[in-house]
Amino acid sequence: MKGLKKLLTNFLPQLAYFYSHLRYRMVVLLITSIFVGLLDGLGLALFLPLLELIADSEATASAEKLGNLAFLLDGITAIGLELNLTVVLLTMLCFFIFKGIATFFERYMRVVYQQYFIAKIRLENIQALANYSYNAFVSADAGAIQNTMSGEVERVMQAFRTYSMMLQQLMMLLTYMGLAFVASPEFAVLIAIGGILSNFLFSTLYRKTKVLSKELVQRNHGFQGYVIQAVAFFKYLKATATIRKYAQFLEKKVVDIENTTRKMGVLNSIMMGLREPLMIGIVVGVIFIQVNLIGGALSTVILSLLFFYRGLTALTALQTSYNQFLGFSGSLENMSVFVADLKANPTITGKDSFKGFRQEIVLKQIDFHYTAEKPILKKIDLKITKNDSVAFVGESGSGKTTLLNIVAGLINPKSGEYWIDGRKVNDLNIQSLQERIGYITQDPVIFDDTVFNNVTFWDQKTPENIKRFETALQKAHIAQLVEELTKKGDTRLGNNGVSLSGGQKQRISIARELYKEVDFLFMDEATSALDSETERAIQQSIEALKGQYTIIMIAHRLSTIKNVDKVVVLNQGKIDFIGAYHEVLEKSTAFKRMIQLQEV
Repeated sequence: MKGLKKLLTNFLPQLAYFYSHLRYRMVVLLITSIFVGLLDGLGLALFLPLLELIADSEATASAEKLGNLAFLLDGITAIGLELNLTVVLLTMLCFFIFKGIATFFERYMRVVYQQYFIAKIRLENIQALANYSYNAFVSADAGAIQNTMSGEVERVMQAFRTYSMMLQQLMMLLTYMGLAFVASPEFAVLIAIGGILSNFLFSTLYRKTKVLSKELVQRNHGFQGYVIQAVAFFKYLKATATIRKYAQFLEKKVVDIENTTRKMGVLNSIMMGLREPLMIGIVVGVIFIQVNLIGGALSTVILSLLFFYRGLTALTALQTSYNQFLGFSGSLENMSVFVADLKANPTITGKDSFKGFRQEIVLKQIDFHYTAEKPILKKIDLKITKNDSVAFVGESGSGKTTLLNIVAGLINPKSGEYWIDGRKVNDLNIQSLQERIGYITQDPVIFDDTVFNNVTFWDQKTPENIKRFETALQKAHIAQLVEELTKKGDTRLGNNGVSLSGGQKQRISIARELYKEVDFLFMDEATSALDSETERAIQQSIEALKGQYTIIMIAHRLSTIKNVDKVVVLNQGKIDFIGAYHEVLEKSTAFKRMIQLQEV
């Protein structure tokens, strides 16, 4: 079994990829394709005796003219039937009826397996992305992720569709060639040689198509990335009249994509135009050699020619499908690399379930760096007691966000220990910990959906959840606004909450975190993007939550942290001082300098 797997991986990587997702289903498709070709070929073989009987209705069909396929007529006579026109016609009809049943089954199963395959790909992507480590995500290409999760999935489905058709036509071709070989070995061998030689003519075109396919994938990645940025920065682009210049830049990217697609279309058209004249030329040459040089019987050649004609149709379809598949092969390769990268960088987690925060968080000698030459955190020692409010402050690049990310379990320290309630965080199931975390960022996360779904994260509208929803709105001081909306909690908020002010969006995001019934509230400069009046209102909402949650915040405006229990001053990756606001102001030179700069 290992040897077969190695063969597939080395020589048929695409088949290995599809087989890894479909398993026995690929075998079912191949077997049904063989049955379709075999039944069709056996039905075609009866055309010779049929023509013979049509020429002389009183005659009896002769098995000799079928060559090595004489067993068909011998079988009919063996069961006591006479080889007359009616019997031959009914036998032929039976073969084609069974072929129709086999064709229906093959087509039906192919559609079912296509849907199964694409659903499995999407689920695999979603699960792998959900388990993707944050540390790897921050350095990933957002455009590539967006394009692969959406457009590339469709192209991979097209790759499977064309590949499955290619395998079907290959099985049909082999079946017809096998029947042709049984009927006339010399003719079949000559045709096979001609087909192989003709295929060499197309190899350069195939290679060029494959290169263009990879190029198309990269261009689509880039385009998707720039489209994401156009949406994210639309307000700036519109306000500064740079939207048209950016649109022209996007138009150039579209032209590049279309040019690549057009080149692939030209190559495909060349192959389509050359294929049939070339194959007919091979047929003419082989018949000439068979009849005039080898001296084969024309009747046997005609039977083989019938099989070959079917095989030629299958070969033409095979080459067409193959070229189309090459156009999608870049997406297939990209999908494999994409999923492999996601799986190679999983979220590292323990097994113990986190049941809730009871006592304290302890950080001991925590170090972190992305590169050894540039440490971000150095020898951090910190203790945070349950329901304390703590502020991380420091100049840009001091390590505030990195420290918060470590406490939130988004990244792991390079060295040191992180404990919660006397248990190492590395031993905890990180998801069970993060389920108890409310995380509020500078840019509020607002989904294009209703207020209820934004706050409850698409929970069911049960009486219990509705009560929790209303309680969360009250705690976030936004219940009155929601009540005044046209459809109240069922009002749709638009793209990124376009109809709401900054403060309203922030309150919605706070309500979402409170609905979750969390132990921790983490705030990463949650009010720095707001005007002073709105900031004060949001700050009052946050301060009303003191003592109910363990609050850890990163503050840009130091005036907002006067009432926290503990201020942690970071300076160049180290803790400069820890204490109450006035104590830190008195004893920390770094903090005092920041206060003076902001004139607090």
